[in-house]
Amino acid sequence: MTMSYFDQAAANWDDQPARVRLMKMVGETIVREAAPTSDMTVLDYGCGTGLLGLYLLPYVRGVTGADNSPGMLEVLRKKIAAGGLNTMRAVRLDLENDPVPEDRFHMVVVGMAMHHIADVDKVLMAFRTMLLPGGVLCIADLDTEPGTFHPASVAVPHHGFDRGELKGRLAEHGLAERKDVTVATFAKPVEGGGEQEFSIFLITARRP
Repeated sequence: MTMSYFDQAAANWDDQPARVRLMKMVGETIVREAAPTSDMTVLDYGCGTGLLGLYLLPYVRGVTGADNSPGMLEVLRKKIAAGGLNTMRAVRLDLENDPVPEDRFHMVVVGMAMHHIADVDKVLMAFRTMLLPGGVLCIADLDTEPGTFHPASVAVPHHGFDRGELKGRLAEHGLAERKDVTVATFAKPVEGGGEQEFSIFLITARRP
């Protein structure tokens, strides 16, 4: 998916109640499964308009929202300014193409962004580098689906993920305590008519 798609969609991104509700459910599941605490710093990668990072913000010391879409980051920066949120910032970052920043975090969260990332392993390696020892990676995404979640006009590199395969990749990158839970299962209208069931997982893993 191109950045321009996200830039164009940014202004109205939060207008879909189902999208906002899903990110809240992802946030609730992260709080339950990964237990963020008030001394932790969090990287919300592929943050979009910051729905997930903003949900987690009251639980932690600070959140960095990172995305490669200037349009999405502009929406998030407006939210940060409007709310006077001095413990959250928005930065442009594309770990497929940029060098890994010096910043280190207690937790890295990714909400529904991994299926838009072509080079998953490169980004997972970057996450491991950016996690402090003992830090937790939380990936929420689609279970494997037949390619109907997105409209045909939106090209994505992955139609969801097989949980076992993704946990195997995390093991290869040296991440331990790999667990998965189901965040939500829901029906969604698809192109061609009718509805289809989709499910979202949360996988957590820890840097030793």
